[in-house]
Amino acid sequence: MISDLMNTRSTLVDRAHAEMRLAALLRQAPIEFARAVYGINDHASGRTDTMAAREIVRALQQGIAVTQERAEQRSRAYLPTAGHEHCPRCWVVYGHKSPLRFREATEERPESAACSACGAEYATTLD
Repeated sequence: MISDLMNTRSTLVDRAHAEMRLAALLRQAPIEFARAVYGINDHASGRTDTMAAREIVRALQQGIAVTQERAEQRSRAYLPTAGHEHCPRCWVVYGHKSPLRFREATEERPESAACSACGAEYATTLD
């Protein structure tokens, strides 16, 4: 019985941590949508030297048409699951589910998730 209590507590702590990660990532999807809109507008205006516009150019070079409507749809549909978290930027801009790598928190920085496909990095704690 004590063993069951120990396992239950561990599961609850891990579940709470996973839920915190997911909540932090869910907050990023609307930000990535806004970034995509800035990139689309910058690209259309000839300002191709911004980071957001360069992301749009990369998508266009890969044959992915990026529209504001589609980026908004993907932003609203972003739904990572615990253990299968994927990059909000890759999802909103490219429509790809690129897995995230997590780095544990240290004294100098909070826990973060990084995408190897696009280079985005996200804090996974809510402060």
